[in-house]
Amino acid sequence: MSASATATTTFALAVLLGLASFGQLGVLAVAVVLVGALVAAGWPELLDLPARRGTTVLVALVAVAAAATATGAVVRAHDRGTQMSGVLGWLPSVATLSLLAAFAHQLLRRDGRPRLVESVTAAVTAQAVVVLGAAWIAVPSTYAGATLTPVVLTAVVATSAVSATTWPLRVAGPVNLVVGGAAGWFAATVALLLGAGTGDVVSQGRWAVSGIVAGVGAGLLVSAWRGLTSRLPAARTVPAALAVAAVPVALAGGGAYLVGRLVLL
Repeated sequence: MSASATATTTFALAVLLGLASFGQLGVLAVAVVLVGALVAAGWPELLDLPARRGTTVLVALVAVAAAATATGAVVRAHDRGTQMSGVLGWLPSVATLSLLAAFAHQLLRRDGRPRLVESVTAAVTAQAVVVLGAAWIAVPSTYAGATLTPVVLTAVVATSAVSATTWPLRVAGPVNLVVGGAAGWFAATVALLLGAGTGDVVSQGRWAVSGIVAGVGAGLLVSAWRGLTSRLPAARTVPAALAVAAVPVALAGGGAYLVGRLVLL
């Protein structure tokens, strides 16, 4: 896949996740699991890992477990009728158990365990990505509501488009910060025009700040991800390219939740 096709895939995943955030909680959870599944399917090929099938299954199971945990926490918070600051408090437990599962997977290997440290490190990193992606499920429960999801994803898409150019990273990186901040501010402004931020909880000024903060964060994230993947030989194969497209969308979930909980508090 070309860089433009990868950026287009990021756009498609962002649209899917943005639309799902306004639907039922189960729909959003399925969308998050889909993003995690793409990460799981392409991650071993992207990094040329041994025991690819086992790593894919492991990361996919962690994505499902993280999504289920976040969904359950949001449902419990909704039933109590409270705005819970610790709605994602169980996700660290999922991350811890996934680390143990990564070691168990290596113990079950029957290929002599070549590149053991590399395989464990890569698997744990992918697990962290999908666990952070589960934070998208809790974003609609923050003070910002579901509207924050497309605001953050707009910045992710805009900066991914910049990263798809042939510009060197020393140029694309700073441009991404500007484009990300501008895209986040623009999306937040559109959200205000559509009625977000007009209530008593979230002020209009904080909406603008949240858009800029989220946009600059997206610029840093996407630029760093391009720097990490641009020289990987397998990054253009279809499974690996799908993972390259899905990772920024997943990672932005943790940042979006922080913005919704802290900047818009």
